[in-house]
Amino acid sequence: MGAQEKVLIVSDDATLAEDFRSKVAAEFPQNQVIESSEVRREIVRLKPDIVLLHEPKEGTSIQLLPYISKEVPDALTIFMTERRDPIRTRDVNRAGAFDILFLPDEIHALDDVLTQAVKALKSKSAQEAAAATFSWAQGQVVTFYSGKGGSGRSLIASTLAQTIGLDSNASVLLVDLNLQYGGLETILKIDSSRNIFDLDPVLNELNDNHIRSVTAVEASSQIEVLPSPRNAEIAEQITEDHVQRLLRTARLYYDYILVDLPTEMTTLSYTVLEESDYIFYVMIPNMLSMSVFRTVLDLFSKLGIDPNDRLQMVLNRISRDTEISHKDVNRHFLFPVIANLRDDSKKIQQLINQGNLVRNSRKERGISFFARDVQKLAGWLLKQQNSQTV
Repeated sequence: MGAQEKVLIVSDDATLAEDFRSKVAAEFPQNQVIESSEVRREIVRLKPDIVLLHEPKEGTSIQLLPYISKEVPDALTIFMTERRDPIRTRDVNRAGAFDILFLPDEIHALDDVLTQAVKALKSKSAQEAAAATFSWAQGQVVTFYSGKGGSGRSLIASTLAQTIGLDSNASVLLVDLNLQYGGLETILKIDSSRNIFDLDPVLNELNDNHIRSVTAVEASSQIEVLPSPRNAEIAEQITEDHVQRLLRTARLYYDYILVDLPTEMTTLSYTVLEESDYIFYVMIPNMLSMSVFRTVLDLFSKLGIDPNDRLQMVLNRISRDTEISHKDVNRHFLFPVIANLRDDSKKIQQLINQGNLVRNSRKERGISFFARDVQKLAGWLLKQQNSQTV
């Protein structure tokens, strides 16, 4: 048993990692040990058949489960933890773990679980189990970014979130990371005093109940919104750890996590961009915006942010007077233009000034040209998700 299977041990405890390794070495000579921080960099290269994922006493490794399932969908993950909690056990199972062992009491069962894992890998059900695992916990992080202010990111992000909520059965979390000034709460007419920093006390055991305790629900579309704190002192206390844990946990419970980023490139922005499945770069098609985009791409390169296969361009405020078309943009940049949003500023501004939403119901009549174009963008995004699960 196990001579052909590769086992990867993921643990931040060097002593325990060596203990696990000594227990599996005889049956699984192909084994390696890495720390949790190395998973995203090494998992594809190592291509393990079985992953022993050890959760530290302080912290959580649940968020790594869907990532491992996505990157190596045929691998089976055995989750090992010292914390007994029925809610966490539910989350581990739903996130796609093959089995869960509670340490130290159940370490003796490791051999049996490994035997079962090898049998599963050799049976047809292994592929079926992997497919089922991948179909859950694959929430997509969609980030709205632009190097130039005033491009309409917040309006597009909020309208797209509403549209997905109204026109599909997908669950949506909309996150405002314009920390000092916000804006989404005004567009969506929501009132909430809670924000991402309120998750700080439970950051190490974050789950869906914690997230929903700090979000506001937009009534017409039923999307959940996590507003900005709009407080400079609180904003300064929000770290990349808050953002990373939020996004990785949210993947377990939402189909789409839409993030509205500021134009500034901060450590928080970098973290979100690295976590993103899609980067929607919003641009008003003119020469200044194109020049800024070149600068952004250069900055991405210097920071090691890879936009290939992730960055799509969204052109906003298109009108008859627009001098640069999407064809012109495509001639200068290799990234696809997936949306041309018509300029409907007068009607949109009127709606906002009157306290109305851009979208109100699934089958409403007379929606703006802008909202219709966002519907097409939503259709594109939903199609990408559907094609991945077929």
